[in-house]
Amino acid sequence: MSDNGGLVKRGRYLEAMRPFAGNGNAKVVTGIRRCGKSSLLDTFAGSLPAGINLIKVDMELSDNAGLGTWRDLLGHVGARLDGSGGNVLVVNEVQDIDGWELAVRDMIARGSCDIYLTGSNSNLLSSEYSTYLGGRYDRIHMMPLSFSECMDFQDKYHGGGDPDRILDRFVRVGGFPILWRYDQDVGSSMKTVRTLVDSSLNNDIMRRYGVRSADLLMRVLRTVVSTVGSYVSAINIHNTLRSAGVSVSPDTVYEYLGHLEAANLIVRAEAVDVRGREALRSTYKYFVTDLAIKHALVGYRRDDMPGHMENIIFTELMGRGYDVRVGRVGGREVDIVADKGDERVYVQACTELSSEDVVKREFGSLEAIGDSHPKYVVLMDAGPHRGVSSKGIMCCGLREFLEMRSYGGLP
Repeated sequence: MSDNGGLVKRGRYLEAMRPFAGNGNAKVVTGIRRCGKSSLLDTFAGSLPAGINLIKVDMELSDNAGLGTWRDLLGHVGARLDGSGGNVLVVNEVQDIDGWELAVRDMIARGSCDIYLTGSNSNLLSSEYSTYLGGRYDRIHMMPLSFSECMDFQDKYHGGGDPDRILDRFVRVGGFPILWRYDQDVGSSMKTVRTLVDSSLNNDIMRRYGVRSADLLMRVLRTVVSTVGSYVSAINIHNTLRSAGVSVSPDTVYEYLGHLEAANLIVRAEAVDVRGREALRSTYKYFVTDLAIKHALVGYRRDDMPGHMENIIFTELMGRGYDVRVGRVGGREVDIVADKGDERVYVQACTELSSEDVVKREFGSLEAIGDSHPKYVVLMDAGPHRGVSSKGIMCCGLREFLEMRSYGGLP
């Protein structure tokens, strides 16, 4: 492994943070464990101008084990403040400090420093904590590496490589940064991801919520990840578990699904009526935050590639700041409906256009929408189908879609 020193800049998240710098609010970076939150703040801190007094607290280090309460944090920071101003506080895994929100509220009220926090749990800013902070926060949600970021890591640490081979590896091992900084094989990568999942279940769910059955929690997660790309409900998952002989109540399934979402292991994508733009109740899909979570728990199955593609596109758009859902128009399904401000993008994903029926299905769903927003049919390799159809629908390959700078307008 070659290492030229320094960290790979996660540009999309640095850009998302910069508008909030110095605004008096706490900036909170959330995301699954090991997605790169602390490295992001290290990069951000490294870009601060000379003269800034940086106070860094990393709760993953044993040096900070004594900062167990909000009072400890206040005392630690207070002893390090520069009275002339220009103080920046960075706290990694702030949820490990009991009552952290009380210390943050105090520092915000006093205007003592510009505050940046990371946390693995998406309930970091639940309604209770939000009330404590009085709305004085800005949230930046971070994902594991996108394909383009994996390319950056490959260039930085391994001298580059063939983009198609890198895409193949991305589909197989996902985007956790550690897997791209250190060139692990697929088997070792899956062991690393499984360890990460176990840590998240133990620390972000079982310990936090008092869940007692690790086996049942894992069974629910395995069942969910097996449904990637398919419509599902908590009742479906409950019935699947019961048919396998697992004794569990529907309420417990609902509860565990909420915990898995809060730990950023899975994401629920609600369905929307494309024409009416109304959410369709009790209709949704689950995606994994990183595709490697699915492979590590249930194995890699080539037959699942359409769902894999949907998951990759879903997380790519989430990482770009879109609100991503799935859709229906009439009796047809739309794989991805993504909104950001006034921008909307529709995507259909399939491995190949293997027959006229498949062409009619994939293009027909988008043609039925009728509005002027960009529409894409994404294949593993577009081949002769690449280009814009007579009805303005763009057909492209997966790699091409992931490398596009923007989706707001067709070429």
